This record gives sequence, C-alpha cells and structure tokens, in this order.
Amino acid sequence: MIEQHGTLEIYAARLRANIQTFRSRLAPHVALGATVKANAYGHGLEQIAPLLPNAGISWLCVYSIDEAVAVAALETSLPILVLAPVVMAPEYPDLSPQLDTLLQSRRMRLTVTDKQSASYLSSYWLRRGGKVPLPIHIQVDTGLTRQGVALEQLPALINHVRALSAVRLEGIFMHFSHADQPGHSANQAQLAAFVHATMAERQRDPQLLLHAHNSGGAWHDGFNALNMVRLGIALYGLQPSLAAPITSITPIARLTAPIMAIHTCAVGVGVGYGHTFVTARISRLGVVPVGYADGYPRMLSNRGFVMLGSGRLPVVGRVSMDQMVVDITDSQAGVGDIVTVISDDPSSPIGLDNLAQQCDTIGYELATRLGSRLERKIISDPACSDIADDGFMR
Repeated sequence: MIEQHGTLEIYAARLRANIQTFRSRLAPHVALGATVKANAYGHGLEQIAPLLPNAGISWLCVYSIDEAVAVAALETSLPILVLAPVVMAPEYPDLSPQLDTLLQSRRMRLTVTDKQSASYLSSYWLRRGGKVPLPIHIQVDTGLTRQGVALEQLPALINHVRALSAVRLEGIFMHFSHADQPGHSANQAQLAAFVHATMAERQRDPQLLLHAHNSGGAWHDGFNALNMVRLGIALYGLQPSLAAPITSITPIARLTAPIMAIHTCAVGVGVGYGHTFVTARISRLGVVPVGYADGYPRMLSNRGFVMLGSGRLPVVGRVSMDQMVVDITDSQAGVGDIVTVISDDPSSPIGLDNLAQQCDTIGYELATRLGSRLERKIISDPACSDIADDGFMR
C-alpha cells in the first residue's frame, strides 16, 4: 500500500556533526545544552533526544514541566532544565506524583524568578523528605522583557535562595533580545550586565552554571567566560538568521512523500478548493499526501514546488489540510514515486529556511509546525546510495 503520509528522514550523523561544529568552537569548560522544546523544534523528541547523550551534549533544555516529563520517559541519562519559571504558592495544588518522582530522581531542574516560589519549593521538598537539596536555576531579565527576575532584584533573590535549607542554587541564566544579530549593541550591554551581576556568585561557587547564549550567540559571540550554551535551532542545521548564516552546519532532515494518485485533465479543469488554478493545457496532476496540517505552508499554494530527482513539479491549486496537487505534465512521474517536499540542502529554494523566507517568516516557525502524523525515521548512516556527491539527498 502506498503510504498516506509524508516521511521526515532524520540524519543522525549530521546532528552529531552540527554539535561537534560548536564543540570545536567553544572552550573545553563550556558545557553544551540541547534545547529540545516544541517536539525538538518539530523534528521529533522521541527520535532526537536518545541521540544526544553520546553526541557531546551535557544537558537537555525544555520549555515546560510537561515536556520534561516526556523527555524523562525516553530514558535519556541527561539532566533536564525546565526553562519556563515555575510559579508556586500555598493556594496552588502540590506538584503531581509524576513530577515528584522525576524530582526525586534528581534529573529535573526547575527555574524560579521570585522568592515565594523558591520558598514554596523548599518547603515542598522538606515535606517530601528530599534527602539532598533540590537544585534550581534562576532566570534573569536583562532586556528581553519576557520572564525573569529584574537585574536589580537578583542579589536579594540569590540571598533568599541560598538561605533556604532544601534548595540549592545550581545555575543562573538569561535570554538575549538580539542574539540573531551579531554585534548588536543590545547583546553587548545585556551580556555585560549579566556578567557583572553574576560573577561574584561564580567566584563564590565555581560550579555555578551561568548560561546566556543560544545558537546564534554561541556562534557569533565566542564568549567563553560563561560555562554553558543552549544550542537550539542550529542543532537541527537551521539558521538563527539568514542575514548572518552559520555556514558550517547542515540541515538534519528532509521531508518526502509519495505521489498517491494521478489525474489526466483536459484544458479548463479547476483544481482544489476555490479552483484557484485552472489547467491551460492537457495536464497530468499528481496528488501528494502532505498539507498544511503537516507543516507545508498554505501560503505556497500556486507558488511552491516539490522535487522529483532534479526536476521541479509546481504546486497547483490551494494546499489543503492533508494534500497538495503538483503538475507532473512535463515529467515521467508515476504513482508511488517519491518527491522531496522540504529539502535537506540549505541552498535549495525548498530548504526549510528558504521556504520560511518565501513565507515572510523564520525557519523556527516552519520547523515547529511539522505535523505529528509525519513518520519520523532516523537514518543512521548518511553514506547511503541516494545521497549525491555534495552530501545532500536527492
């Protein structure tokens, strides 16, 4: 039976190579954290997370507690940092038994930004009989104006946390507001403020984790005074910014799908919802089982194309939720032939970053839209027969 879905092929060797690219650029004391929030940026948490412990990654970073629970279920060995601060108070319900078990395993690290939540975690941990202090991180707002304790309030929060008996300050972190813009004055000012606010604590506790840089910051800044970076989009071979590309990384995935059906149409036949495309010649049209529910932008209706070998097959008519139609008139395409919907070649117009640019958005958004019903398949050896001389799938 012809598959009724697209397949996201994930190349483990490229993931490892992208990590090594950053490892070789950073000082040995700088730990690498892998950000696997939002289903590993759409690539598939279940597929990506197990590859990381043996690839030079020391930490896993997620957005929420629910994501941390999902990561822990995959039995990876790495500690998990929840980046979103927890907000705790006596009137709120206690933590779930599942979360309690994860905390007892000493794998999860929670983030706080206020004294009340820190105090509640400490008292909670005492009630639960925690045998060692619960390690926590503090998030600081240096100018993103999102979440984080204000810089002027950080010393008081640090002192408060250090005075609590059942928690231990393990790390302090921030997020840049302009990390995708190398050399921006805001980056320099925010980093300087963060370093000034935290270095005394680092001298007091040399093991304290200080982290600020994401992919773009880690690559373009090269600042090694902190001791961890959080690799996100570049882990997957996508660009923090096309205006300042990291040329040494490679996309780790491509999206393919079969041609499920072929229609031979006369002149004047409308195609898809609204008949936004009408055949101007006798045409052969192929149906591909990828739509906007799978992450292919509806904006590319009548504008995009897929690849069959080296040939382009234009997308005709509106991209629907589950399918798209492509014009195969000028090809020898048949039912069951596999087309490339999103290329793993960063220079290709249908590479994910370039598709995002065509849609006036960023690769982050398109990646995280990749749908759950896509089959995600790990390809362990990239040196297989259908990879061209330049290293990209065809």
